[in-house]
Order: sequence, then structure tokens, then C-alpha cells
Amino acid sequence: MEQRKNIRLPLRLSGQVCLNDGQAHDAETHDISLKGAFLEHVYSGEADRNCVLTLFAGDEDLFAVTVDGRVVYEDERGCGIEFQSMDRKDFEALEVFLQAHVPDPGQLRREIRQGSIPSLKDWMLSGSA
Repeated sequence: MEQRKNIRLPLRLSGQVCLNDGQAHDAETHDISLKGAFLEHVYSGEADRNCVLTLFAGDEDLFAVTVDGRVVYEDERGCGIEFQSMDRKDFEALEVFLQAHVPDPGQLRREIRQGSIPSLKDWMLSGSA
């Protein structure tokens, strides 16, 4: 039974996932949405653990986004990451990137209006004025 509220797009983005115990793994998405991603060939050892995911797109829409996430699903193919929070500017870059690949751009706008997105933060370097 499908429990996801967000459209998943079959996009391959490279990146790195860092688990809360310090393990870091190269990663590639199988699919991605505004609220999560499935990473192929990444095994965390257990579900329900925190992570930091950094993703890169290298085509004409070059960007990098960093997300605080949680491993919510795992099997022999990889793991599902639920996006918990991210910087507002990173979210805007992800939204623009996904808008360019979704068949119905209005669907992403509806997901945002319904609040089916991670918590947004304005991350700043400490000590900067």
C-alpha cells in the first residue's frame, strides 16, 4: 500500500550519506521527492537512525543540497531517507530542480501548500556578523 504523499521522480543524483555513528557512504538516488529519497546500495545496518545527506546534480541545473534525514526503510536494494529538515535556500534549489522534471508542476506546488515538506531552516555560520 502506497503511504507517500509526495510524487517520486526517478532521478539519479549522486551524493554522500553520513550516518549518526560517523559512517559515510557514497550514494545515488533511485528516486527523489520533496520529502525523501531512496538510495541504492546503501545499507545503514538498521532503520530509524539519523543521517545527513548531500546530493549533487551535475547537468545544466548544477546544485548541491544538504538535508538532515532519517533512515525509515531498508532492504537489500538500499534505504529510504525521509527528509527531516534543510536550509531554505537548499529547499528552493531542490524545488526548482524537481519542477524541471515533473510532468505536472502544479503537483509540487500543491505538496508545498499542504505542508508535505521538511522543516526549513536558515542555517548560518556561527560567529559571522
